[in-house]
Amino acid sequence: MSLLDFLLSLEPRGALAITLGASIVLYTLAANWAWLQRTPRQGRWGRFVHWWQTHWAGRAASELGRWLYYLALPWATLMLGYSTMRALGVWGMDWLTPLAYLGLLTLGAAIVITWVWRPYVLVQHPHTPDESGWNWAQHTIEIFYQEAHWAFYRAGPILWLDDFYWGSFWGLVLVLIEGWSNPATRAQVASVTRTDAPLWNISLAIISTLIFIFTQNAWYCLSVHLVLALGLRHAIGFPRGYPPL
Repeated sequence: MSLLDFLLSLEPRGALAITLGASIVLYTLAANWAWLQRTPRQGRWGRFVHWWQTHWAGRAASELGRWLYYLALPWATLMLGYSTMRALGVWGMDWLTPLAYLGLLTLGAAIVITWVWRPYVLVQHPHTPDESGWNWAQHTIEIFYQEAHWAFYRAGPILWLDDFYWGSFWGLVLVLIEGWSNPATRAQVASVTRTDAPLWNISLAIISTLIFIFTQNAWYCLSVHLVLALGLRHAIGFPRGYPPL
């Protein structure tokens, strides 16, 4: 029996639980492998890692892997019937009724983000955002990846609990667990001048969760994320450039 046959034989919620667990494990392994390879090594393995990180073929393979992980995996669970468009918040939602909530939450998020981050920027003058080397177009793609990933992790608890409120919060817990499994994230948190990147992403994850609870619309979450990351972040005083995801 193949892995696909095994998954198809399972009840959809159980199959989705296995898929989500495998996603977290895969991320953890990839993040720890990348952390171990951060320092150049000697020998054939070191030359291979250097080639993988610098040659267009290695970079293309890495980008393909990220596309499969962030977008193709949620789509596959949807096509296999493990998830639903409603739980993901991408179809069948009410666009007009939650507009008032969306406006208030966006304004509130902008005020809180400015109030929390402006003093930090003035004191620490963070340099972490410049390390990604991304332009605005690359960062926009990363935001799409991030929101799709968060929607995927919300969908499981929402379906298991049949509750958008608690399911969304448990999805946020899964995101935080996965993020903490990355040794690079833990190293950034331990450094005062570099901790802005993970804390900024956590802030956006919390805001995205709250917006989804009130609107049940992942497209609204994406819209607010783009406004805060591409617009407000620079207005607060962060240097141009963006934190790694």
